[in-house]
Amino acid sequence: MTTTALHRLIIHRPKTSGLKPNPLVNRLRRWKSDYTNKKHNQTSPLSTATATTASNVGGCGLGNVRDQMLPTTMHNTTELYQHCSKPHTVSIIGAPMTYGQPLIGTDCGPAMLREAGLRSKLTALGWRVEDLNDLNFEQITDVNGALSKNSKNNKAKNSIRVGKSAEMIANVVCERASMGRFPLVLGGDHSVAIGSLAGILKARPRTGVLWIDAHADLNTPDISGSGNMHGMPVGLLMEEMCSTEDLSKIPGLEWLADEQNLQPKLRPDSIAYVALRDVDLEERVAIRELGIAAFTMMDIDRYGIGAVMDMALSHLLKDDPTRPIHLSYDIDAIDPGLAPATGTAVRGGLTFREAHYVAEAAAQSGLLASADLVELNPQLADPMGAMETTELGLQIITSLMGKSII
Repeated sequence: MTTTALHRLIIHRPKTSGLKPNPLVNRLRRWKSDYTNKKHNQTSPLSTATATTASNVGGCGLGNVRDQMLPTTMHNTTELYQHCSKPHTVSIIGAPMTYGQPLIGTDCGPAMLREAGLRSKLTALGWRVEDLNDLNFEQITDVNGALSKNSKNNKAKNSIRVGKSAEMIANVVCERASMGRFPLVLGGDHSVAIGSLAGILKARPRTGVLWIDAHADLNTPDISGSGNMHGMPVGLLMEEMCSTEDLSKIPGLEWLADEQNLQPKLRPDSIAYVALRDVDLEERVAIRELGIAAFTMMDIDRYGIGAVMDMALSHLLKDDPTRPIHLSYDIDAIDPGLAPATGTAVRGGLTFREAHYVAEAAAQSGLLASADLVELNPQLADPMGAMETTELGLQIITSLMGKSII
């Protein structure tokens, strides 16, 4: 990646006295400086020749790869985004959540994706873009020290911050989905899906869910080994996993148990997992007992990603062929050799083309109506790894939103 490519990801702010420094800006500038210094310090005749070749030959190096933003021209096929009103409008919802797991940095995800050119790429694909900016989770107040006490809850760590933030996400997602728009939630860690799932199920109760992840995220406070809530979004909203009474006892999640504003639950037959490869023991038991469709990396190795996506979509659509689809995409579904900047990386993940095919197949179904992209954490890789993961995340989004080869 060239210094210019890195520079594009820097958030610029006028030098105005009295403004509080933006930590994300400082981190990105530091990464750029470190990367530039390493590049200069490691210069040799060979590296100079390689750099010269890369700058003159298309396809050599990430910054020189051609990546056209063109929507499909196959108009005789299935109509895309059938559940979204025309003209199609995507609502970008930044969810800079980091309290669902212990590693700071996932809050940088939305800013990184925007600065990499998300809005311009979506408009190039024909979407009208409504950017709602980042939700302000810092406005959640600490009443009588409740937040600090809650952070020590080993069964559901930081549940007040996570739960109240999820409520904010749910309200915005529900509102935008009800308007016929495509809610696109940018995480943040995967606990943001507590909110996106709740909002989508309220606005579109028939929704089927594609969960693209190395992990099942089917834990509840009672069975979680870590208490980290980024491993609980499916479990908390799943029928037979977490009752309304259980939810009412989790600080911050009482809104999910409000009898005056009943929250629809996710049925076991309304979700399909793809790319699993790190599943906790209790989650394995639940998947088998509830009959949840789960396609692991072994299934992808055996059948191929095309057949696996056909089976996953067929499962979701067998009883309701026109239901809307929500896709929750954790960047750790992809092999860490391609996407190193994430917190719970596990080897043996999706290849570059498999990662894109998942998104393309969901879009080509015509029923995709909402999505999350989560767990991008630029602090967990070197500058090159952070930028490559961001770029890949951006490409996955464009494949979800209709980018097509022909």
